[in-house]
Amino acid sequence: MAVAFSPGQELSRGDLDIFLTNNSGAVSNAASISFAIYFYDPDTDEEVVIGDDSRTPVNPAVGEYYAALLIPPSAEPGEYRIRWSFREFAGSPIQQVVMRFAVVESSSLIANVYTDQEQSMIDKLRLLLRDQNPDKFYHFRPPEHEGAIGTYNRVFGQIWEDAELFEYLERSLDWWNMFPPETEELNNLTKLVGSKPVWRTCILWGAISHACFALMANWTADEFDYSIGGVSLTLEKSSKYESMKSSSDMQFDKATEAKMMTVKIMRGLRQPKYGVGIRSAFGPHVGRGVLGPRNFL
Repeated sequence: MAVAFSPGQELSRGDLDIFLTNNSGAVSNAASISFAIYFYDPDTDEEVVIGDDSRTPVNPAVGEYYAALLIPPSAEPGEYRIRWSFREFAGSPIQQVVMRFAVVESSSLIANVYTDQEQSMIDKLRLLLRDQNPDKFYHFRPPEHEGAIGTYNRVFGQIWEDAELFEYLERSLDWWNMFPPETEELNNLTKLVGSKPVWRTCILWGAISHACFALMANWTADEFDYSIGGVSLTLEKSSKYESMKSSSDMQFDKATEAKMMTVKIMRGLRQPKYGVGIRSAFGPHVGRGVLGPRNFL
Protein backbone atom coordinates (compact mmCIF):
# COMPACT_ATOMS: atom_id res chain seq x y z
CA MET A 1 0.00 0.00 0.00
CA ALA A 2 1.38 3.37 -1.03
CA VAL A 3 -1.05 5.55 1.03
CA ALA A 4 -1.77 5.64 4.76
CA PHE A 5 -3.98 7.86 6.89
CA SER A 6 -4.66 8.24 10.60
CA PRO A 7 -7.97 8.20 12.52
CA GLY A 8 -9.65 11.61 12.55
CA GLN A 9 -7.86 12.77 9.38
CA GLU A 10 -9.90 14.65 6.79
CA LEU A 11 -9.21 13.57 3.20
CA SER A 12 -9.29 16.08 0.38
CA ARG A 13 -7.90 16.60 -3.12
CA GLY A 14 -4.65 14.72 -3.60
CA ASP A 15 -5.42 11.92 -1.13
CA LEU A 16 -7.73 9.43 -2.87
CA ASP A 17 -7.91 10.56 -6.49
CA ILE A 18 -8.74 9.04 -9.84
CA PHE A 19 -7.99 10.57 -13.26
CA LEU A 20 -9.99 9.49 -16.31
CA THR A 21 -8.91 9.77 -19.95
CA ASN A 22 -10.61 8.64 -23.15
CA ASN A 23 -9.20 6.39 -25.89
CA SER A 24 -7.23 9.24 -27.46
CA GLY A 25 -5.53 10.09 -24.18
CA ALA A 26 -7.55 13.25 -23.50
CA VAL A 27 -9.02 13.80 -20.04
CA SER A 28 -12.74 13.18 -19.96
CA ASN A 29 -15.51 13.20 -17.39
CA ALA A 30 -17.51 10.04 -16.79
CA ALA A 31 -21.20 9.88 -17.59
CA SER A 32 -21.70 8.62 -14.04
CA ILE A 33 -19.28 7.80 -11.24
CA SER A 34 -19.48 6.72 -7.60
CA PHE A 35 -17.29 5.08 -4.98
CA ALA A 36 -17.56 2.83 -1.95
CA ILE A 37 -15.23 2.21 1.00
CA TYR A 38 -14.47 -1.31 2.20
CA PHE A 39 -12.55 -2.74 5.15
CA TYR A 40 -10.41 -5.72 4.15
CA ASP A 41 -10.13 -8.63 6.58
CA PRO A 42 -6.91 -10.56 5.80
CA ASP A 43 -8.02 -13.52 7.93
CA THR A 44 -11.15 -14.22 5.91
CA ASP A 45 -10.01 -12.50 2.69
CA GLU A 46 -13.34 -10.65 2.58
CA GLU A 47 -14.34 -7.02 2.09
CA VAL A 48 -16.92 -5.34 4.33
CA VAL A 49 -18.61 -2.22 2.93
CA ILE A 50 -18.58 0.82 5.21
CA GLY A 51 -21.55 3.17 4.92
CA ASP A 52 -23.17 3.95 1.59
CA ASP A 53 -22.00 1.79 -1.32
CA SER A 54 -22.68 4.56 -3.85
CA ARG A 55 -21.02 7.77 -2.69
CA THR A 56 -20.58 10.78 -4.96
CA PRO A 57 -17.02 12.08 -5.43
CA VAL A 58 -15.91 15.69 -5.90
CA ASN A 59 -15.10 16.72 -9.49
CA PRO A 60 -12.68 19.70 -9.28
CA ALA A 61 -11.50 19.46 -12.90
CA VAL A 62 -12.33 17.61 -16.08
CA GLY A 63 -11.45 13.95 -15.67
CA GLU A 64 -10.39 14.36 -12.03
CA TYR A 65 -12.34 13.01 -9.07
CA TYR A 66 -11.50 12.58 -5.40
CA ALA A 67 -13.16 11.14 -2.33
CA ALA A 68 -13.92 13.76 0.32
CA LEU A 69 -13.94 11.75 3.55
CA LEU A 70 -13.33 12.02 7.25
CA ILE A 71 -11.58 9.01 8.73
CA PRO A 72 -13.59 8.34 11.92
CA PRO A 73 -11.58 8.72 15.15
CA SER A 74 -12.75 5.21 16.06
CA ALA A 75 -11.64 3.68 12.73
CA GLU A 76 -9.95 0.31 13.17
CA PRO A 77 -6.33 0.24 11.94
CA GLY A 78 -5.76 -2.00 8.95
CA GLU A 79 -6.18 -2.21 5.20
CA TYR A 80 -9.04 -0.46 3.44
CA ARG A 81 -10.09 -0.27 -0.18
CA ILE A 82 -11.89 2.31 -2.26
CA ARG A 83 -13.80 0.91 -5.23
CA TRP A 84 -14.61 3.34 -8.04
CA SER A 85 -17.54 2.50 -10.35
CA PHE A 86 -18.09 4.58 -13.48
CA ARG A 87 -19.50 4.63 -17.00
CA GLU A 88 -17.79 6.39 -19.89
CA PHE A 89 -21.12 6.97 -21.66
CA ALA A 90 -24.72 6.60 -20.51
CA GLY A 91 -25.10 3.23 -22.23
CA SER A 92 -21.60 1.91 -21.49
CA PRO A 93 -21.03 -1.01 -19.11
CA ILE A 94 -19.91 -0.20 -15.57
CA GLN A 95 -16.14 -0.25 -15.06
CA GLN A 96 -14.47 -0.59 -11.67
CA VAL A 97 -11.10 0.39 -10.27
CA VAL A 98 -9.94 -0.65 -6.80
CA MET A 99 -7.31 1.26 -4.80
CA ARG A 100 -5.81 0.19 -1.48
CA PHE A 101 -4.96 2.40 1.49
CA ALA A 102 -4.26 1.91 5.18
CA VAL A 103 -5.39 3.44 8.44
CA VAL A 104 -2.62 3.57 11.03
CA GLU A 105 -2.75 4.53 14.67
CA SER A 106 -0.49 7.56 14.38
CA SER A 107 0.05 10.02 11.55
CA SER A 108 3.75 9.93 12.37
CA LEU A 109 3.92 6.57 10.61
CA ILE A 110 2.81 8.01 7.29
CA ALA A 111 6.02 9.82 6.36
CA ASN A 112 8.32 6.86 7.01
CA VAL A 113 7.69 5.01 3.76
CA TYR A 114 10.99 6.24 2.27
CA THR A 115 14.16 7.60 3.83
CA ASP A 116 15.07 11.25 3.26
CA GLN A 117 17.68 10.22 0.69
CA GLU A 118 15.23 7.99 -1.19
CA GLN A 119 12.53 10.67 -1.23
CA SER A 120 15.08 13.19 -2.48
CA MET A 121 15.95 10.93 -5.42
CA ILE A 122 12.25 10.34 -6.19
CA ASP A 123 11.61 14.09 -6.22
CA LYS A 124 14.63 14.74 -8.46
CA LEU A 125 13.51 12.05 -10.91
CA ARG A 126 9.99 13.47 -11.03
CA LEU A 127 11.44 16.94 -11.69
CA LEU A 128 13.59 15.66 -14.57
CA LEU A 129 10.59 13.86 -16.07
CA ARG A 130 8.55 17.12 -15.84
CA ASP A 131 5.96 15.30 -13.75
CA GLN A 132 6.28 17.36 -10.57
CA ASN A 133 3.38 19.77 -11.10
CA PRO A 134 0.67 18.52 -13.49
CA ASP A 135 -1.51 21.60 -13.01
CA LYS A 136 1.28 23.83 -14.28
CA PHE A 137 3.03 21.58 -16.79
CA TYR A 138 -0.02 20.13 -18.50
CA HIS A 139 0.47 18.26 -21.77
CA PHE A 140 -1.72 20.19 -24.20
CA ARG A 141 -1.24 23.91 -24.73
CA PRO A 142 -3.85 25.21 -27.21
CA PRO A 143 -3.76 28.76 -28.64
CA GLU A 144 -4.79 31.32 -26.06
CA HIS A 145 -8.14 32.11 -27.66
CA GLU A 146 -8.98 28.37 -27.65
CA GLY A 147 -7.70 27.69 -24.16
CA ALA A 148 -11.12 26.95 -22.71
CA ILE A 149 -13.73 25.59 -25.09
CA GLY A 150 -16.74 24.49 -23.10
CA THR A 151 -14.46 24.29 -19.99
CA TYR A 152 -12.76 21.21 -21.45
CA ASN A 153 -9.15 22.09 -20.76
CA ARG A 154 -6.70 19.19 -20.98
CA VAL A 155 -5.11 19.01 -17.54
CA PHE A 156 -3.32 15.83 -16.57
CA GLY A 157 -2.56 14.20 -13.26
CA GLN A 158 0.87 12.84 -12.41
CA ILE A 159 2.02 10.06 -14.74
CA TRP A 160 4.08 8.08 -12.21
CA GLU A 161 3.44 7.28 -8.56
CA ASP A 162 6.29 7.45 -6.04
CA ALA A 163 6.37 3.66 -5.79
CA GLU A 164 6.96 3.38 -9.54
CA LEU A 165 9.75 5.96 -9.57
CA PHE A 166 11.38 4.26 -6.58
CA GLU A 167 11.33 0.95 -8.45
CA TYR A 168 12.99 2.54 -11.50
CA LEU A 169 15.68 4.10 -9.30
CA GLU A 170 16.46 0.75 -7.64
CA ARG A 171 16.69 -1.03 -11.00
CA SER A 172 19.01 1.72 -12.24
CA LEU A 173 21.23 1.33 -9.16
CA ASP A 174 21.43 -2.45 -9.68
CA TRP A 175 22.36 -1.86 -13.29
CA TRP A 176 25.01 0.69 -12.27
CA ASN A 177 26.63 -1.72 -9.80
CA MET A 178 26.95 -4.36 -12.53
CA PHE A 179 29.51 -2.23 -14.36
CA PRO A 180 33.18 -2.32 -13.31
CA PRO A 181 34.69 -1.52 -10.95
CA GLU A 182 32.69 -3.39 -8.33
CA THR A 183 30.58 -1.09 -6.15
CA GLU A 184 28.30 -3.67 -4.55
CA GLU A 185 28.61 -1.96 -1.17
CA LEU A 186 26.37 0.86 -2.52
CA ASN A 187 23.39 -1.46 -2.78
CA ASN A 188 20.64 1.03 -1.86
CA LEU A 189 19.83 4.67 -2.58
CA THR A 190 20.48 5.80 1.00
CA LYS A 191 24.08 4.54 0.87
CA LEU A 192 24.61 5.96 -2.61
CA VAL A 193 23.44 9.47 -1.67
CA GLY A 194 25.48 9.42 1.55
CA SER A 195 28.73 7.98 0.12
CA LYS A 196 28.74 8.96 -3.56
CA PRO A 197 26.38 11.91 -4.18
CA VAL A 198 28.21 12.71 -7.44
CA TRP A 199 26.73 9.50 -8.90
CA ARG A 200 23.14 10.62 -8.38
CA THR A 201 22.83 12.00 -11.90
CA CYS A 202 23.98 8.69 -13.40
CA ILE A 203 21.34 6.77 -11.46
CA LEU A 204 18.70 9.30 -12.50
CA TRP A 205 19.55 8.83 -16.18
CA GLY A 206 19.16 5.08 -15.80
CA ALA A 207 15.84 5.54 -14.00
CA ILE A 208 14.57 7.78 -16.81
CA SER A 209 15.35 4.96 -19.23
CA HIS A 210 13.30 2.49 -17.18
CA ALA A 211 10.42 4.97 -16.83
CA CYS A 212 10.29 5.61 -20.58
CA PHE A 213 10.42 1.88 -21.29
CA ALA A 214 7.39 1.32 -19.04
CA LEU A 215 5.36 3.98 -20.87
CA MET A 216 6.58 2.67 -24.22
CA ALA A 217 5.21 -0.78 -23.31
CA ASN A 218 1.85 0.74 -22.32
CA TRP A 219 1.47 2.77 -25.50
CA THR A 220 2.49 -0.16 -27.69
CA ALA A 221 -0.60 -1.99 -26.43
CA ASP A 222 -2.85 1.05 -27.02
CA GLU A 223 -1.66 2.08 -30.49
CA PHE A 224 -3.99 1.81 -33.45
CA ASP A 225 -4.35 2.99 -37.06
CA TYR A 226 -7.90 3.44 -38.33
CA SER A 227 -9.15 4.67 -41.67
CA ILE A 228 -12.69 4.89 -43.08
CA GLY A 229 -14.31 7.03 -45.74
CA GLY A 230 -11.08 8.83 -46.52
CA VAL A 231 -10.62 9.89 -42.90
CA SER A 232 -7.78 8.27 -40.97
CA LEU A 233 -6.80 8.36 -37.33
CA THR A 234 -3.42 7.21 -36.05
CA LEU A 235 -2.46 6.98 -32.39
CA GLU A 236 1.25 6.19 -32.00
CA LYS A 237 3.36 7.35 -29.07
CA SER A 238 5.65 4.44 -28.22
CA SER A 239 8.35 5.63 -30.66
CA LYS A 240 8.56 8.97 -28.85
CA TYR A 241 9.25 7.26 -25.54
CA GLU A 242 11.65 4.89 -27.29
CA SER A 243 13.60 7.92 -28.51
CA MET A 244 13.71 9.34 -24.98
CA LYS A 245 14.85 5.97 -23.67
CA SER A 246 17.67 5.80 -26.25
CA SER A 247 18.89 9.28 -25.26
CA SER A 248 18.88 8.30 -21.59
CA ASP A 249 20.76 5.08 -22.36
CA MET A 250 23.47 7.07 -24.14
CA GLN A 251 23.95 9.32 -21.13
CA PHE A 252 24.02 6.31 -18.81
CA ASP A 253 26.64 4.57 -20.98
CA LYS A 254 28.84 7.67 -20.86
CA ALA A 255 28.51 7.66 -17.08
CA THR A 256 29.65 4.03 -16.82
CA GLU A 257 32.76 4.90 -18.83
CA ALA A 258 33.49 7.75 -16.45
CA LYS A 259 32.98 5.38 -13.53
CA MET A 260 35.78 3.11 -14.75
CA MET A 261 38.15 6.06 -15.21
CA THR A 262 37.45 7.91 -11.96
CA VAL A 263 37.32 5.13 -9.34
CA LYS A 264 40.85 4.91 -7.98
CA ILE A 265 40.87 1.56 -6.18
CA MET A 266 40.27 -1.74 -7.95
CA ARG A 267 40.89 -5.31 -6.90
CA GLY A 268 43.84 -6.81 -8.71
CA LEU A 269 44.80 -10.42 -9.39
CA ARG A 270 45.36 -12.36 -6.20
CA GLN A 271 48.74 -14.09 -6.20
CA PRO A 272 49.82 -17.12 -4.11
CA LYS A 273 52.39 -16.40 -1.42
CA TYR A 274 54.05 -19.82 -1.69
CA GLY A 275 54.14 -22.54 -4.30
CA VAL A 276 55.42 -23.23 -7.79
CA GLY A 277 54.62 -20.85 -10.61
CA ILE A 278 55.56 -20.15 -14.19
CA ARG A 279 57.43 -17.24 -15.70
CA SER A 280 54.64 -15.54 -17.59
CA ALA A 281 51.95 -12.88 -17.32
CA PHE A 282 50.42 -14.64 -14.32
CA GLY A 283 52.46 -12.35 -12.02
CA PRO A 284 55.79 -11.77 -10.31
CA HIS A 285 55.82 -15.05 -8.35
CA VAL A 286 58.25 -17.57 -9.85
CA GLY A 287 59.91 -20.66 -8.49
CA ARG A 288 61.23 -24.10 -9.21
CA GLY A 289 59.35 -26.67 -11.18
CA VAL A 290 58.25 -27.39 -14.68
CA LEU A 291 57.29 -24.17 -16.38
CA GLY A 292 53.96 -25.30 -17.75
CA PRO A 293 50.33 -24.43 -17.04
CA ARG A 294 49.55 -27.95 -15.80
CA ASN A 295 52.01 -27.73 -12.97
CA PHE A 296 51.08 -24.23 -11.92
CA LEU A 297 49.95 -24.31 -8.24
